[in-house]
Amino acid sequence: MTAIAVMTGTGYLALRALGADGTAPLTRLVPAITSLAFGGTIDLASDIAPKDGAGGGMLGMLGGGGGLGLAVTGQVRALPLMLTFLGAAVLGLCFFRPLRRRTRPTPALLIARTGGALGATAVIVPALAHLARGTLKLPESVADELGRGGSGGRLGRLTGGGGIPSVDFTTDMVLTGFFAVLGAALVIGGGCVAARRTSLPGPVALSRLRLKWNPVASTLTGICTALCTVALFLALLAAAAAATGRDQAAKAAGALLLAAPNLITAVLTSGLGASWQAGVERRQPGGGGMMGGLGGLGGMGGTGGLGGAGGSGGGNRQIDLSGKTVAGIPLWLSGLTLLVCLLVYAGYRTAARTPARTAREESEALLGRHLEIALRAGVAVGLGALVLCLVSQVSVGIGFTLMDNEMGGMDAGLEGSVRLSALTGFVLAGLACYAGSRLHGLRAGRQKARTRPGRAGTGAERVRSRSQVRGVSSDASPRRP
Repeated sequence: MTAIAVMTGTGYLALRALGADGTAPLTRLVPAITSLAFGGTIDLASDIAPKDGAGGGMLGMLGGGGGLGLAVTGQVRALPLMLTFLGAAVLGLCFFRPLRRRTRPTPALLIARTGGALGATAVIVPALAHLARGTLKLPESVADELGRGGSGGRLGRLTGGGGIPSVDFTTDMVLTGFFAVLGAALVIGGGCVAARRTSLPGPVALSRLRLKWNPVASTLTGICTALCTVALFLALLAAAAAATGRDQAAKAAGALLLAAPNLITAVLTSGLGASWQAGVERRQPGGGGMMGGLGGLGGMGGTGGLGGAGGSGGGNRQIDLSGKTVAGIPLWLSGLTLLVCLLVYAGYRTAARTPARTAREESEALLGRHLEIALRAGVAVGLGALVLCLVSQVSVGIGFTLMDNEMGGMDAGLEGSVRLSALTGFVLAGLACYAGSRLHGLRAGRQKARTRPGRAGTGAERVRSRSQVRGVSSDASPRRP
């Protein structure tokens, strides 16, 4: 319940900063944007009734208002990852923090808490998605792009200049609730593997999965949390600047509160070879005969169909974001540099959190300590890059249909190629984490060599060294200097 409240509150602040309250009531928009954060979609629909007679364009002359009608359908697919991150962070904090005060909780308690969290999610999220319905007033730029603003456009020639001033939006309650429950289960399951300062039941705490993957999972989770926290802090700074009357700062704060992790993903995966493109693409009309002729009205010299309504050029527009430069540095190079630094640090911290092997474990191991850390980190980063590239994409599509025939439309969004990023992420993470693990081994060896002659060193260092070695005998207790 707390996680959902934080997500809706942040969504409300973001929409207010972006000035979205002029397009639809925030009581309807906030549930819609929150439903997107859970993995749902928004469906768009509108009906355009032409005027009767010659003033109603081609459709008015054919059937009038009671005859032919033009239907507008569309869908919005996007995942505002900042809201998703806040919900996951609050859920993990509220779920695992109370377990710290218990010596060793029973499996029944963990099951009960998990069932309560999933049950509350299954009830609250569909109810919230039910509120995400209403009428959305289109911005003038979008309405003009779709053919509003006069009978000279292709849409105006069909309807007599009616245009598309607004569309109705709804969400799928069942789909949104399913993804919300699935996401909550993944957060709890991932927390059981990655959580460090908590108390878990014995079968979970001593499971092979947790013992093997906890150092890598906890380190990568901490790095992702730090990056999102920095982005959230920048959003707060932009909001403070917006309080002085700077409109651009307000829009930047709203965008960061919704999609800062999406931007971070685009920057980092650009260093892995992912190509991110933002643009608009026109849909060509389908069908032939009369429907094809109606769809191609006004198409002399253009792209044809209602997809070119309102645009003078009527062509597709694409922007390659990966090739952009920031302060003279290509975006992909900035992402690669930052990613290498983060992965080397991840390898260092993972090695510090991985317990030292016993002699028996060392003899039975198939891979060396550093190589095993690098392999696990590479698998985790490769899968993470693949998932983040998929969920960071944005797709908005609007189409026009007449008598069940596609008459054109427009698709806009942000797309990235994900095939290469998973492979390069695995290779780069393996190499960088191997170097970081080696660096930790060299530093630990030097510290051990300095403290060995007089068995000196602080108590904290001796406790830390003992905590990383399993099976220490009782006579290895530290001496008082």
